[in-house]
Amino acid sequence: MKPPSRLRLEPRPSRIACVGIAAGCVALGVLTLLLPLDAWTKAVAFLVIGGVAARGFWRCTGGGVPALVHVGHDRRITTSSRDGRSQDGAILDDSYVGAWVTTIVWRRDRASCLAFAESILILPDTLPAEDFRRLRVLLRYGRAVVDEDTSGRVAG
Repeated sequence: MKPPSRLRLEPRPSRIACVGIAAGCVALGVLTLLLPLDAWTKAVAFLVIGGVAARGFWRCTGGGVPALVHVGHDRRITTSSRDGRSQDGAILDDSYVGAWVTTIVWRRDRASCLAFAESILILPDTLPAEDFRRLRVLLRYGRAVVDEDTSGRVAG
């Protein structure tokens, strides 16, 4: 029997994520102003908040959004960045599938066990409704292929 084809997704930048990042950073800035801290401590806190905001906006609008994502029924993923580089990997069980928020947590092939896992945030405005539904079904019911020759280890 032929396995099902991989799901091809083209994520868009998320306005919902941008509003959430902006609201969180503004609230944290106001809280920092209200705390009884020295001026230099508040300045350092504002620098950190600004860095977090810049990184968050980059992750949800700029180069942090992959141009193309292929997800297979065997929990394999291929992401292509906007500059044309592709990376293959395996989707981890840490991924979350919800009605409004889905996160794909994955690890690159041949990455050391100490390497950080990658993550992709998928919100309803990131994908068309049908693609978002298919992705959630695939992540919920897809299973990793187990190689019998390696004592039950995941193939790949």
